[in-house]
Amino acid sequence: MRAVVFSRYGDESVLELTERPSPTPTDGEILVEVMAAGVNPVDWKHREGAVQSDRPFPLGMGWDVAGVVRATVPGGPAVGEAVYGMLPLPYGGAYQELTVLPVSAVAPKPARLSFAESAAVPLAALTAWQAMEAAGVKAGTRVLVHAGAGGVGHFAVQFARHLGAHVTATASARNLDFLHRLGVDEPADRATADLAASGPFDMVLDTVGGPVQHQSWHLLRPGGTLITLPEPVDEIHRLPGITAHRIIVAPDGEALRRIGTLIDSGAVHVEVQSVLPLEKAAEAHRVSAEGRVRGKLVLSL
Repeated sequence: MRAVVFSRYGDESVLELTERPSPTPTDGEILVEVMAAGVNPVDWKHREGAVQSDRPFPLGMGWDVAGVVRATVPGGPAVGEAVYGMLPLPYGGAYQELTVLPVSAVAPKPARLSFAESAAVPLAALTAWQAMEAAGVKAGTRVLVHAGAGGVGHFAVQFARHLGAHVTATASARNLDFLHRLGVDEPADRATADLAASGPFDMVLDTVGGPVQHQSWHLLRPGGTLITLPEPVDEIHRLPGITAHRIIVAPDGEALRRIGTLIDSGAVHVEVQSVLPLEKAAEAHRVSAEGRVRGKLVLSL
């Protein structure tokens, strides 16, 4: 089968499109023919060595999959069924023609989405979903999402609105109208907005890290919750009375089933900036690392 792998950590030039043996599912796993693979920042961080595994080189790439079941388990999806799901971290294997996933990690592909659109969902949407759950977001919660037009961000603002929260989200000026269309109550230009004037917030979702995390502590009310994604909580900046968690996403087929229902009802929009062929994986990594992607990038197989 065709697969994108890498045999040493480095920039996008280490990616190789090669032929690899097809994987064989073990207990509790299904075999999926991959029609499309989502691209996430964790992909190129893995390639650079920031996210490492204990498996020997060459290593596979990617965690988001949409495709067709080719081998299954009792009680699992039928052979020929269209599914989407997320491979467990830290072992990649989405950028290839066949992959294996735990049956518990997949759900039926949303009917209204193409395979490419479906592949944009799992990792980012599950991250946003698990962040909302960790913070206990509900009707009336005041939520701030940093980088609300990005992969995780555009799902987070929609899930928060679905739960009845009042949502403020930051983005570049060119994406403020996009945030409006997603239902954000207060789109904020990340370069000029006075976020303190929109707060205090009950929950802040930091998808950026660094100074953004440091500033976010001061935007929360006493008893509020800071959820950070790209890096651990910086204890030097911790403020009393604020709860802080780092979310590391986990596969969850049941949550994907519920997310798929929201998508098929029209309550959640999936934004795909572009779809590239598998052989342009290096280009997709370059674009992703520039940090200006609206929604998601996808590789088509």
